[in-house]
Amino acid sequence: MAQALTHYGVRRAVLSPGSRNAPLAVAFARNPELECKVVIDERSAAFVALGMAIESGEMVAMACTSGSAALNYAPALAEAYYRHIPLIAITADRPEEWIDQDDSQTIRQSGSLAAVVKGSFDIPVCRGNDEGLQRLCRRRIADAMMLATSAPRGPVHINIQVDEPIDAMADISERMVFPELTATDTQIPEAALKRLAEEINAARKVLVVAGFMPPSAKLVSCLSELPENIAILCEAQSNLPCDRFADNIDASLSVMNEQEKADILSPDIVITIGGALLSRMLKEVMRKHDIRHWSIGHSDHCIDPLLHLEKRIDCSAEVFFGNISKFLTKHDDSDSYKSRWLNVSDRARKRSFAFLTNAEWSDYKAMGLLLNAIPKGTGLHLSNGTTVRYAQLFGCAAASRVECNRGVSGIDGCTSTAIGATFATERPILLISGDMSAQYDMGAFGITEIPGHFRMAVLNNGGGGIFRFIKSTRSLPEMEHYLASDVHLPLRQIAEGFGFDYYEADNADKLSQVIPSFFAASERPAILNIITPPQTSAQTILNYFNPKS
Repeated sequence: MAQALTHYGVRRAVLSPGSRNAPLAVAFARNPELECKVVIDERSAAFVALGMAIESGEMVAMACTSGSAALNYAPALAEAYYRHIPLIAITADRPEEWIDQDDSQTIRQSGSLAAVVKGSFDIPVCRGNDEGLQRLCRRRIADAMMLATSAPRGPVHINIQVDEPIDAMADISERMVFPELTATDTQIPEAALKRLAEEINAARKVLVVAGFMPPSAKLVSCLSELPENIAILCEAQSNLPCDRFADNIDASLSVMNEQEKADILSPDIVITIGGALLSRMLKEVMRKHDIRHWSIGHSDHCIDPLLHLEKRIDCSAEVFFGNISKFLTKHDDSDSYKSRWLNVSDRARKRSFAFLTNAEWSDYKAMGLLLNAIPKGTGLHLSNGTTVRYAQLFGCAAASRVECNRGVSGIDGCTSTAIGATFATERPILLISGDMSAQYDMGAFGITEIPGHFRMAVLNNGGGGIFRFIKSTRSLPEMEHYLASDVHLPLRQIAEGFGFDYYEADNADKLSQVIPSFFAASERPAILNIITPPQTSAQTILNYFNPKS
């Protein structure tokens, strides 16, 4: 297994201690081509591996013992599945004859993660020198590794049955030979490209909407050169930095007058790229219009989030736009669809910062000040809930990349994912988290040797602030106790206990004062506790979207 990982390009592995997986841990540790990180909590370990894979763009392996340990991988694997991240989940298991026999630490483990991986592969016990069985094991391991890296990429589960004695650590003198894998992106026939280009050329208004994706300078270049009848609308985690793109969707929608809504929110064609869209406002608008929706990207499913899917184009956005551009007609319209979107986006950006100047101390104020102060080149991670939505209003121009676990949008594992990213890069990583997300992933603080370039800012607003804002929950009498949960997070004590530098701010002046020290280089990671009033924070964002509220 260790040989197969390095053969297929795996360079990092996250191990969680256990007895049944001890042979795996030893084999991985003795492989000089594998960089191994030990994380005790399997749920955190899987999210750490996810963060490593996101940051590096490479496969990352993780290995754990038998029983409930394997089930703790499920949340991170679900996120990886819907974000097309190639994690290799390796679980040690008891021999099949001991399943359901009241044997210690034994469950029905084979296939237990099937719902959240591309494929499950069971490796039986190898007793003696059975060449046929060895070939079967080799083939199943190769199948798993190739599946993880084939389009669309994604996680796989390899379940390895380990028999007694588990302390047998013999070296294998004859190494297995694994087949090579050559991956290519799908190409579109030229005739098909010409037909698609004709439809785009005939349209006055084409809207390209980008969801989450890794940074791609090639894609930025391709999109920047598109004709003026094509507008690019991207979310913060789309990682498409360019002044020719509108990057503040919800803010732009909030400043449109009725004439603009009728005009630019009724495109002839909508082309979606990347992952799931965060903006509920945009999805609701597009679902109500009679649009033609083209979806571009690798997927095993027919994805129709706008309810008007017309074309499913199975190739990467880089390949599609890189090849179709030569067939597109240039438009010289001074009042083009692209320029109208950019004008609205610019107006929205100015309004966001004008509102920031006059806003009371609140989540909005804190997020605006913090995002404006991020040092250039910082990798930004956002927890699910309010923080990622605030980033949509201000943009994140200084960040080298923006990440959020939007595959399944869970609050679990946000801290572990960001810490995992720090193990795969030397550049600073900042996580902006809500207090509920931070409390949910408190196990992450116990990860050993968290690098000094990790920074974590926590919006400490007494629990789930989003429930105080959204219409369906904000007026419920049960909201504070059962939904927002009135979280009390002892961040100072956590910082002291786990060796973090600690900073605190409960007003705008204090935040501005501590930000330089918080971002300054240090040998220790740091936590910034931003204490904001919950009710004021909710009312402030309501006022932003509806000044009469």
